[in-house]
Amino acid sequence: MSHGPLSWPPRVQFPEASHDPRAEAVLSSRAALWLDRMGLLVAARRVRHRLFPDHESLRFPTYAREVAKLVRDSGDPARYASLALACTTLEQEGIAGEFAEVGVYRGATSRFLAACAPGRTLHLFDTFEGFARRDREPENASDTRFQATSEATVRRALGAATNAVIHPGYFPATTKGLDEKTFAFVLLDLDVYAPTLAGLEFFYPRLARGGYCFVHDYNSPESNRACRRALHEFLAGKPERVIELPDTWGSAVFRKV
Repeated sequence: MSHGPLSWPPRVQFPEASHDPRAEAVLSSRAALWLDRMGLLVAARRVRHRLFPDHESLRFPTYAREVAKLVRDSGDPARYASLALACTTLEQEGIAGEFAEVGVYRGATSRFLAACAPGRTLHLFDTFEGFARRDREPENASDTRFQATSEATVRRALGAATNAVIHPGYFPATTKGLDEKTFAFVLLDLDVYAPTLAGLEFFYPRLARGGYCFVHDYNSPESNRACRRALHEFLAGKPERVIELPDTWGSAVFRKV
């Protein structure tokens, strides 16, 4: 297919010089086409990343500019962009419900969720003692990670956020008083089988139609693929289907049908 004659230099306009995203996309596409045909596209992207790191994000994100910066700075943009898109979609579709994160460690993701959905109550669950021995399997019997945290550490991470409620202790015993709540967003980051399954059992019947449930470490081999086993077992016979995400630790997500 012919794309017409190529000219040098290609017309390139960086985002800050354009107020029309459609025009910006056309210009960037023309430049990318020229670079690709010259075999320079990969190298050009590397140079752009070094010179303009603030532009390494979705071209048309639905979330706010300040959230986009948090995504870029997260170290795992695929995961955080997915979370931000879900938060925005819930608002756009008018899906009511509170948020929950189970397994918060030191509160980095908690801070991000609080910023994405400041108008939603965010319930945060953690033992703050690492993995309970009863939940460890032979593959992670000596795993002592995630103990270097505390409720105070998470509160510091949250900063000025006022929409978070911390539930310290062993889950799901810490869900007392939440039986009648409806949730629009749930993030399970538990790493091990039994608590992940317990999280699905508690939140699924309370998840709003169209609500999101993210399961971190779905594609991680640790603990004999504990999170994958729990999610597949729980969703067997249910209408929801797992969607895998290309983030660092292999998350998965489903929306309640």
